[in-house]
Amino acid sequence: MFEAGSQPLYAVGGVVRNALMDLPASDVDLCGPATPEQVSALCAGTAIRSVLRAAHFGTVELHLADADGRHMAEYTTFRVDSYRCGHQPSAVRFAPNADIDALRRDFSVNALYCRLHADPDAPLRVVDPTGGLAHLAAGVLHTVTADPDQVLKDDGLRILRAARFQAELGLTPTPALLLSATKYAPLLADIALERLRDELCKLLLSDGRYPSLARRENPVVAGLVTLRQTGAWAALFGTLPPDEAGIAAQAHYVAPEGMPPLAGKLSLLFWQATPEALSACTERLRLNQRETAAAQGALSAIQRIMQGQFTLMDAVRVGTPAARQAIAAFRALAASGVACGPWLALAESVGTQLSSGIPLTLKDLAIHGDDLLPLCQRMGLPAKHIGAALDALWQAAVTGSLPNEHAALLARAEHWLSAQLP
Repeated sequence: MFEAGSQPLYAVGGVVRNALMDLPASDVDLCGPATPEQVSALCAGTAIRSVLRAAHFGTVELHLADADGRHMAEYTTFRVDSYRCGHQPSAVRFAPNADIDALRRDFSVNALYCRLHADPDAPLRVVDPTGGLAHLAAGVLHTVTADPDQVLKDDGLRILRAARFQAELGLTPTPALLLSATKYAPLLADIALERLRDELCKLLLSDGRYPSLARRENPVVAGLVTLRQTGAWAALFGTLPPDEAGIAAQAHYVAPEGMPPLAGKLSLLFWQATPEALSACTERLRLNQRETAAAQGALSAIQRIMQGQFTLMDAVRVGTPAARQAIAAFRALAASGVACGPWLALAESVGTQLSSGIPLTLKDLAIHGDDLLPLCQRMGLPAKHIGAALDALWQAAVTGSLPNEHAALLARAEHWLSAQLP
């Protein structure tokens, strides 16, 4: 379609970079000299539907449906960006070629262009205005300019993107890039918390991003170390300080069944913090309620084990995933050199009991509220006693002082309710 309109079309960024690294790409970014209006005119009467998403930035969504499903690519006109403050350009000016467009991008490995042709046999050539191919070959991450200050001063979020690309792609930031990131880390205070959160989540989950990629160091550890070294840590975690053992343990951590990986990694990262402090941090970053609750519950289990106050009933109340997370956390800490043998032994002992067939929730109890209501009515007790009675029966079944059998539980319930009579 573009060739029919005599408009060159290029793939750019991650789709080109990942192809060169033999990695899959999820997003397809396209660009060229055609303006949004020209792209819309090209699409008219074709199977491709254009949607102006940000015409003033030159951005158009291209939608196509075929036998394989629905597809979307984002097209952006070559441009020059001007910044006054913040991470959004205050003004843009369209440009004629990729050499100019490349200078508005962040890192050289993201400024690689490949001209697309209608002829599938046409040779493909990578256009590399800023040295991205050499940086990929050397395994380093650098900005599109020799002086990183020119890139980072316009958009503080690029500091977090550097740490994230380091983690995801196994590229080492150049010393100049790290020095510049340290200089401009205060700019992160002006970035919306949702954007900080999104970059942090991608970094913490980077070890699952490209499993086939051979890396020289653990991706999560590498990215977190960069956050600490550049001073970007406080913008993300506030007053929670970096914990060297918690960072190093990320290399040995595997999330147990039922534990959201992000929540598990956060509870391990701040294993010596209070659950309340971690909860305040996750709420500040606007993590969803499930992640926040899971991280707080897991850290609560870790802390109680360290205090030697973690019983089987505590494990049941906090939930099996949180209890198993404590085991995974202490195993990871032990593998990174932390002397936590007694804590790990306690966690594993409780974990073994959790697998012994005990009722892990009230729903697993062989008796329910409907069974106790007639007893309350016969004794003249209000129904509000049912909840407390079930909890007492649950504890007895968990600790093994009472079998989880209907008859035994009903008999104990009658005895317990009788004791509540005035």
